[in-house]
Amino acid sequence: MNRPGRPWMDRGEIKTGKLPIGGAPDIGSVATGKLAVYAKKFEILKEEIVSSGMLSDCIPIVMDLITCELKVDKATRKKLLLTLVQMVAASNAVVKRLATLWKANVLMRDLLKVMREHVMTQYKHYQLYAHHAVSVLKILARVMKKNKIKEGEFINTTYALGGDQCTVLDALTVPMQYLSNMKRKFDDLAYLLLEENDKMYLNDIQLYMKQVFNKLQSKLDVMSKVVDDIFTQYENRCQKKNIADEKWKRIKEKIKKIFESAIVKPCVFTMNLYLNYYFPSEEQITELMKNIAK
Repeated sequence: MNRPGRPWMDRGEIKTGKLPIGGAPDIGSVATGKLAVYAKKFEILKEEIVSSGMLSDCIPIVMDLITCELKVDKATRKKLLLTLVQMVAASNAVVKRLATLWKANVLMRDLLKVMREHVMTQYKHYQLYAHHAVSVLKILARVMKKNKIKEGEFINTTYALGGDQCTVLDALTVPMQYLSNMKRKFDDLAYLLLEENDKMYLNDIQLYMKQVFNKLQSKLDVMSKVVDDIFTQYENRCQKKNIADEKWKRIKEKIKKIFESAIVKPCVFTMNLYLNYYFPSEEQITELMKNIAK
């Protein structure tokens, strides 16, 4: 998957079975002061804007996958799509609130207050989504294992998600990547000099997100393993195909040599006598012989 800049869902992270869930930031690179706080808040605003668009783009891709390509039961289809729609609606709503904040106060003093409400009331949808997405991924993996053509389509076909070109696997895991990105940004904020109100809101956010990831961890582990198995299987098949292609090339070369030594060369003199009668031009004979020997 070729993508400009930093991919939304890095293929390497998926392939190694590591869906990022945050972690300690590089403290040495985290600046301090009001400017650093503002910069990080602005990153959170941008992340939510990007996420809103990408989640919207995911809906038709996931809908087509679970209604047309895979045999997903009706209840799972309904719940998965419902959680996606709820995430999009919630993200759009919070983006509007954050945009209004930014217009009223460029420093976005109440950003964490708004995000605290958003996190604690809307992130439950991401937990539900992960539960049903695991089921869909398992069905997808079974289909890809049985059908090589479908396997190639699912891995190589890309769709526009925001400014990126992503696969079906990426589309299914976008919500989890969003949570990971937001967790990292909130963790980064904890190392900056915040006002007391911001500290209070951030503490609530981090505590709630810790609970969310504690509940999600088992699902993330399963998702990572399933996706890793999918890519391992695909790479093994590609490797076998390359070996098969090389073997076939060697066989064809051997057949060609046998044909040339056993059939073409012994007949050249006789054929030249015969062809010379019909094709007086030496160039014509040579060209014809070359075509026969190919």
